[in-house]
Amino acid sequence: MWVKAAVKARVLVPVVLASALFLAACSSEPEAVPAPSLSSALAAPSADAVVSFDAQATCETYFQLDLLRSTVAAGVKDLNRKERRALLVEYQQLVTDLTATAGDAANSGELKQQVLTNAEKMQTLLDKFGKKDGIDSLSKMQKKRLTLQANRVEAQCASTGYALPQENIDARELIP
Repeated sequence: MWVKAAVKARVLVPVVLASALFLAACSSEPEAVPAPSLSSALAAPSADAVVSFDAQATCETYFQLDLLRSTVAAGVKDLNRKERRALLVEYQQLVTDLTATAGDAANSGELKQQVLTNAEKMQTLLDKFGKKDGIDSLSKMQKKRLTLQANRVEAQCASTGYALPQENIDARELIP
C-alpha cells in the first residue's frame, strides 16, 4: 500500500511543481516577472554564477600591508616604544590575514600556491618576536626577507589583474 503512495507522490510532485510554474508564467499581470523554468531551477549553478573574491581579498590585504611597510620604511625613530610595538602587532595581524586569504585564494585556484608560501614565510619570520618587541626589532636581513616575500605577493596580484593602488604608490614616494 505504501509503495503505491510513494509512486503516486513521485509522479504527483513534479506535475504539481510544473503546473505551478506554468501558472505563474501565464499570469495576467503585466509587471509580473516570469518564473524560472523547472529545468533551470534544478540545474547546477554555472561557473559564471559562482563569484569568488579570494584573490581580491588577498590583494587588498596585501595593499594594506604595503601601506604599513611604507610607513615603517619612512621612519619610526620618533615613535615611542608602545607605538613601535603597536606597529609590529598590526604588521603581524595583517600578515596573519594575508596568510588566511592567500590560503583561500590558492585553494580556489585564483592565485598560485606561491602566494600562500610567501605569506607563510612572512608569518613564520614575524612569529619569532615577543610581546615586548617593536617594529624596530627587525634586523636588516629580516626586513630584506620580508620585502622579498612581499614583492613576490605583489607580483602575483599584479599578474592576476590587481595593480598597486595609487595610494600605495604615493606612500612609497615618501620613503627616504
